This record gives sequence, C-alpha cells and structure tokens, in this order.
Amino acid sequence: MRHRFSMIALSLALIGSLFSSCVLADEAGDAFEKHIRPLLLEKCIECHGPTKQEHKIRLDRRTDVLNGKAGDVALVVPGNPDNSRLWQVIQHHDSDIAMPPSGKLPPEQLEYVRQWIVSGAVWPETSDLEGEAKKRAEQWREHWSFQPVHKPDVSQVPADVQPIDFFIRRALSEKGLKPSPPATPHVLVRRLSYAITGLQPELADLKAATDAAASGQFDQWKSAYIDRLLNAPQYGERWARLWMDVSRYADTKGYVFQEDREYKEAWKYREWVIRSLNQDMPYDEFVKRQLAADQMPGSDDPNQLAAMGFLTLGRRFLNNPHDIIDDRIDVVSRGLLGLTVSCSRCHDHKFDPIPAADYYSLYGIFASSDEPKNEPSTLRLVDKPNPVEPVIFRRGQPHNRGDQVPRRFLTALAGPDAAPFTKGSGRLELAEAITSRDNPLTSRVFVNRIWAQLFGRGFVDTPSDFGVRTERPSHAELMDYLASDLVDQNWSMKSLIRRIVSSETWQQSSDRREDAERVDPENRLLARQNRTRLDFEALRDSVVAASGRLDKTIGGPSADLANDPNVVRRAVYARIDRQNLPGLFRTFDLASPDTHAPKRFQTTIPQQALFQLNSPFTMNRAAEVSQRTVSAGSETDVAARVKEMFLLVLQREPSNQEMTEAVAFVRQMLDEQSKVSASGWEYGYGALRESDNTVTSFQRLTVAKEGKLQGGENLPDAKLGWVFVNKAGGHPGNDINICAIRRWTADSDCRVLIHGVVTHAIDQGDGVRIRVIGPGSSLLADAVAQNSTSPFAVKALDLQAGQSIDFVIDCRTGSAHDSFKSRFVVTQSSGGKVVRVWKSDEDFRETAQERMDAWSQLAQVLLMSNEFAFVD
Repeated sequence: MRHRFSMIALSLALIGSLFSSCVLADEAGDAFEKHIRPLLLEKCIECHGPTKQEHKIRLDRRTDVLNGKAGDVALVVPGNPDNSRLWQVIQHHDSDIAMPPSGKLPPEQLEYVRQWIVSGAVWPETSDLEGEAKKRAEQWREHWSFQPVHKPDVSQVPADVQPIDFFIRRALSEKGLKPSPPATPHVLVRRLSYAITGLQPELADLKAATDAAASGQFDQWKSAYIDRLLNAPQYGERWARLWMDVSRYADTKGYVFQEDREYKEAWKYREWVIRSLNQDMPYDEFVKRQLAADQMPGSDDPNQLAAMGFLTLGRRFLNNPHDIIDDRIDVVSRGLLGLTVSCSRCHDHKFDPIPAADYYSLYGIFASSDEPKNEPSTLRLVDKPNPVEPVIFRRGQPHNRGDQVPRRFLTALAGPDAAPFTKGSGRLELAEAITSRDNPLTSRVFVNRIWAQLFGRGFVDTPSDFGVRTERPSHAELMDYLASDLVDQNWSMKSLIRRIVSSETWQQSSDRREDAERVDPENRLLARQNRTRLDFEALRDSVVAASGRLDKTIGGPSADLANDPNVVRRAVYARIDRQNLPGLFRTFDLASPDTHAPKRFQTTIPQQALFQLNSPFTMNRAAEVSQRTVSAGSETDVAARVKEMFLLVLQREPSNQEMTEAVAFVRQMLDEQSKVSASGWEYGYGALRESDNTVTSFQRLTVAKEGKLQGGENLPDAKLGWVFVNKAGGHPGNDINICAIRRWTADSDCRVLIHGVVTHAIDQGDGVRIRVIGPGSSLLADAVAQNSTSPFAVKALDLQAGQSIDFVIDCRTGSAHDSFKSRFVVTQSSGGKVVRVWKSDEDFRETAQERMDAWSQLAQVLLMSNEFAFVD
C-alpha cells in the first residue's frame, strides 16, 4: 500500500515537472515572439538576412542562429550569454565589434536578449524569420515612387476644367473647402512675369491687362501674354538658374593646391543651358546631352559639348579621382533620379534598394571617361579606349577590393538581370536608361521641381530624395498626370509650365483664409496660392530694372557682381567662386555650389536689411531711380514725382495716405538739405578756372570698382580719361577741366585746421599739382609733386555750416604717369574743443554717394519695402 502511494506520488511529481517545463517553454517561446523576433527584424535582418549576409552570418533562420558561428565562436550558447558571440558584440566594448552599428541597444532590450539566452535560447521551430525578412526586403517595391507612372483617366473631366484644377478641387471638396477667387489682373501679370522671366512686367503690360479686363477680353490677352513670356529670351535666363542649383554650377574648382582654380569656360555651360531652355529642347535630350554629348549628333560642336559641364564643373577635391566620381554619381542620381546613391559608397544603402554593387556599377561608367581639357571644348568627357571593369571597394576603400561588378543601371529600376552596358563607358546607355519612359522616377522628379518653383513647395518636400522614407506626394494622381503628360508632350518644359500657370489653381488669389487655415494650416491642399518672396536673383534684377540700367544682353562670361556694385547684368551671370563664396550670396540664401542643391532655403536675417540699407549697390540704384523721376515733377510739384517713383518701383500709384506721407517726407528732407547740402567727404571731378581759383563744376564719381571711384565702367574712360580717387590717392583726368577733387563740407559752424601731403613717386611725367580752395575761391594752399612728396598746411579757418574745402589735383601739362598718393587731415573744433578729426584715407568709403538726397532716400525706402520683395 505504502509502495503504491509512493508510485503515485512519483508519477504526480513527474507530471508536475513536465507540466512546469512545458509552461516554461511556452513562456520562453512567448518571450521570443514578443521581444526577440521584433528586435531581430528591426535591427539585424537588413544586413544578416535573406538578401545579404555580412560576414556570412544569418540571423533570420533558427538553425543558422543556434548552430552558426562567428569565426570560431558560437553565435549563441544556450544558457551561457558570456560565451555567445551575439551577446558579446551587442555590448559595444571599445576593443570589439559593435553591433548594431546604428547604436547600442537600450538596457531594456539588452536584458531581453540576456534572459533569452539564459533561458535556453528557445526559438520555436515555426518561427523562422526568413519569409518576413524577405517580405521586408522587398517592401520598397510597394513604395509609390517605384511604381510605374500611371496617367489617370481624365475623360470624365469637363471640357472647360483643367485636369490640374479637377484634382485640386476634388481634394479640397473632401475637406469641405473651395478654391479662392482669381487674383486681380494686376497681381496676375506680375506673378506671370516673375514666374516665367524673373523680371518685373512692363508698365505697358499692366495697363493693357487692366484695359483687357475692363473690356472682358482678359482671358484671351492673358493666354497671349503667357506665350509671349515663354518665347522671351529672359525665360531661359530665369529657369537656367534653377538648373544651375541642381548642377552645382561654379566658375572655380575649389581648393586645388597651386593649380589654376578657374574653370575658364564654365560660363559656356550656363550659355548652353539658357539656349537649350529657350529652344525648348525636350527634357530627355536635355539630360542625355549633359551626360553624353560626345556621343550624340553635334559631337564636334563646342556649343553642344559644353552641355557636359553638368558633370565636369564640380568640385575637384584636391584632384582625388574617387571623390570626383562620387560627386558625379551624386549629381546624376539626386539631380535626375531623386535617389541618394552616394550613400552606398561604403555599404549597401540603409533604407533604399541600392546595394554597394550598384554604386560601383555607376563608378565604373564614370571611371571609364577622361577629360581631355582641350578643343573643341574643355568641358567635355570622352570614353577611354579600354573601359574600366569596376569592383566593389569594401567600406569605400579603393585598396580593399571586392567582387567585380558590371557597368550598368540601378538594379531596382532595371532589374537584377539587366544586361551590362557595352557601348564604351556606358554613359550614353546610362542617359537612355535615365530618360526611359519605363523609368518611374525621372519625369516625377522633374515635374516636382517645376511645381515647387511655381508654387513655392513641391508635391514632395524632399525634391532630391524619392526613397522609401519619403512621404506620399500631397497630390499623387496629379503628379503622375503631369509626369505622363510631360512625356506625351515630347518632354516639353514650356508646355508643362504653360499648363501649370494657365490653371485656375495657380492663378487664384494668395489672400489668407481663416476657414482654410483651420483645416489645412500649411496650405498643402492649395485652397489659395502661396505668397512667395523674390529670391536673390529676382530681387537684385528688379532693383536694377527699377533704376532703368538693367543690361538685358543674353549670354556672355560671368560678372563679379558681388564685389562690383555697378554691375548691371542679370544675376544669373554672377561669378560663383566655389572656394570663397561671397558673403552677399550666403546672406541671401544662394545655393551652395559645393554639391547638388535640392532646393533653396529662405531665411530672414538682419544682414539682408543691412545690405539694402548700407550697400553702395542699393544706394546707387536708388539715386538712379531718383534721376529717372526728375522730369516728372518740379520743386513745387512734388506729388507728380512721388507718383512717378511709385510707378517705377512698386508699379502702382500711391494711395492717398501714401501720397500725403511721401510728400511730407520729401519736403522735410528738402528743407533740411537746403540748410546743409552735405557734410564730410565727397569724391568727384571738375574744372578749375585758374584765373581766380574757382571750381566751376563738380560732379560725383559714380562708378565704384576694385576699391576706386571712377567716372566710367572702364579706365581710361572715353570722356574722362584716367580720373579716379581711392583710399590712398588717385589720378587726375586729361586736363584742367577734369581734376580729381575731394570735397570736405562742414556740418556746423566751426573752426578747422588743415594739413596734408601729396606724393608723386614716378620718375616719369611732369607730376601733379594740388590746390586747396576755400570759400569764396580763396587759395589756401598750392604745391607741386614731381617724383617727390609735397606737404602743406593751412592756418586756422572759420567756416559756416555748409561751406566746403576742395582739394583739387590736376595733371599739369600732361596726364601720363600721374598716379598720386595723398592724405588730407581736417581737424574740426567748436567752442575751443575738437569735435572730430577727418582723415581722407581712413574715412574713404567706396560709395558712389554717401549722403543721399531726399528723392534717393524715398526711392531706397520703396526698394526696401516688403511689397517690392514679394511677388503678390
């Protein structure tokens, strides 16, 4: 009996133990499913799964984990974490490999792994991750950007409704919104002109638009106006600047040791872009020529070969060939395809379906191309006689060579079995693959760039990254409609722009709407047009246009407009120094030329206002606006001149309040200036009547260039000769009628002491003569410097406010070899105390007009206004 009870007790104990073991096993299995499986999928499978096995390690299959090894060490030793290689590498010890490379796991997840191994590393036989890992690896195929471009059916769209408006209205109606009313004809004409040409409209066109609207003919007039703008040569200039951001245009190479930094023919690439856009070259051909013009019709034409500046005008990276090729891969992949292929230089792309093998396939294409740097174009590439057979550089190191790969297109777009390129380097085949109708990216990326330029924001906010982390477009169907239509219209950029700017969506008012902002605060649905600020180029061009001096010559070499305030060419022709990008360009958000720029950023910083307030460029243009209005009114008819100035700058008449305030301002300033016309230093030239020492004329030197103030754009000037002044001295003109003059004017009643020195340090010529002329043509000092230095001093002199001292230097009998150095000091005192010491060298400013008159100040105020700086 006792034995029977013992057997029963033993049986029950065994059953309890087995039950307990089953419970523990079930708990361990649950722990794997809950904690370990998600961790492996999230952190490990990408590099150690079905599509890739770094270091020949797989973590997606049970047998590979429980029986696998890393070198000679078991991946997992059930019950013993310390001897498990998996546990060792996730500790991130300094002396060991650190996994995952993205960063150490949080303590909570580390504890899950430790407990899992301690508990026996239970991995249910039905829980292999391979299927799910494969599914995850292929998820990119479902991403919108890799789907074929599908043209939506618009057959049911009413004939009088643009497809653009149909898609926008449908999205708005789903949120209970309606579009805004159309913008006024005046606003719309300005918007069209800036969007298409980057310039203000002509006043005559604004008036014609108003008249057409009054007669009910505005739609017809508007359609013709759009065509006229698209056919204007200024169209190509405007849209070329957008492409120059994409192509990271610059006139210099960056730092290259002692090598010549200049790309002497860079401007010819810009010229090609402008010309091609004006000719409406199909976008697919536009792309192909920039990659392979040497293999297309016109391959002996330097004008066509210049297209390859898209590739060859990048940074030189101290002439490191691997970095140069990387830059070319980047500008092609991000600029044309919206893919960050350069992220695969050292390893497979962490997010997108771009293995390192694809990167080195493209590397081989560009490594198989040479730059001959000779005629017929220094911008061209040519194929090497023997193409490079590329290999993968492990971790991006050229000396750590891996598997060989073919020269071919990206496998995600062409398929893993796509044939290698066989025509020379493969550049032309690459260009054809990029512009293939079957490529889902090229047309979408380009349409998105155009849309963003016209609306201030694209369908996709990352215009150069359409990878799997990119959110779905705000209007996916509309973007696909425009992308497919672009191809159907023979890749015509002008047709695309015409379609967009002709839509009611683009032409609607930009006035704020509280009802729409509550539903769509960022205006992604486009219930109204976005109000956009002029970019640097459009703002600068508008300032010059308002002054009446804009040079509309198409094409030509770059101009140094950052350092020469009197350059009046359009800003698209600005010289871009990659190594020393001028602060002016950085201040106004010009795209960096160091690398491809996906989009411009817009900032509002104090330096922008300070430039507009203090720069010689703005002050000179304001003075020129003032001069343009001289004939519009008189000293008694101030209102007429105010009206003309508003029309020139803001392209409208002033309101009653603005007229009242402007007239009051001008009259107040004129009254003050009549009391003291000027004070301090002025720089100019004039005639001296020697019989009575009278300066019979004084004209300011208005051209600031290379530290000089001179009379014309070039020296010698056709009329004024060599006359100029600078900080150190200057040069007189050709005779006594063109003397170099520094004029100092007292700003208050005072006593002055004057002394100075003039040096003529050349052993040729007859030197120069200085005369110091005071009020009433009084001769205060007279000296000659001929290969010598002549000092002078003037006794104490009492002056009234507004009286001047002229320091007049002439060429004597001939103007050859008459450069001089000078320094004049005026010590100003009042009531026995020194008020200020004026020094001609230290006080010198390269400014055409240091004290602006009332009309120039009013012009500057208008040029600095928000109304001038915004399109609407």
